[in-house]
Amino acid sequence: MKAIDKVEELIGHSPHPAIVAIPIGAWLTSTIADGFAIATKKTAYDDAARISMAVGLVGAVGAIVTGLHDYGYIPKAREPSQSIATRHGWGNAVATSLFLISFVLRVRASQAKQSPSIFSRMLALAGSGTVAYTGWLGGKLVEEQGEGVKPIIQQQNEVENVRKRILSEDHSGPVHMQTEKSG
Repeated sequence: MKAIDKVEELIGHSPHPAIVAIPIGAWLTSTIADGFAIATKKTAYDDAARISMAVGLVGAVGAIVTGLHDYGYIPKAREPSQSIATRHGWGNAVATSLFLISFVLRVRASQAKQSPSIFSRMLALAGSGTVAYTGWLGGKLVEEQGEGVKPIIQQQNEVENVRKRILSEDHSGPVHMQTEKSG
């Protein structure tokens, strides 16, 4: 069993929706810090932008791995889910690349005791816009296409199974929920 499958079994769903909060939040923080740096001319905001950008890049690794894992569960013939998921993935690859290039430029500027260039700030702003778009696509996959959502009957059956186990078993230990995926 893959490590991601074990995490899914533990938390009851894909870890991707939770993990994407790391790069999204960090990159949003970076963009806001850029705005404060421009408005106040304080270098502390440049540092905050660079550091939060780095956190976002590290978080993006987890988001990419779990996203690719989830992508593998969408059959190629299932449209429009497949094309939406493909745009979501490629868009996030573009966003991550924009932030990576911006980060490298910022590290070089910091080492040279200079402020980040307008170009590096524009790359990050473009990355933020791209992340907003790909987040919207991810929402479409779940909300409109139902990807990654258990059918209601399966959810009801799982709740009923847990209820029966609670009523019939010894209550001295933890209750573990069994799903179709976990056995």
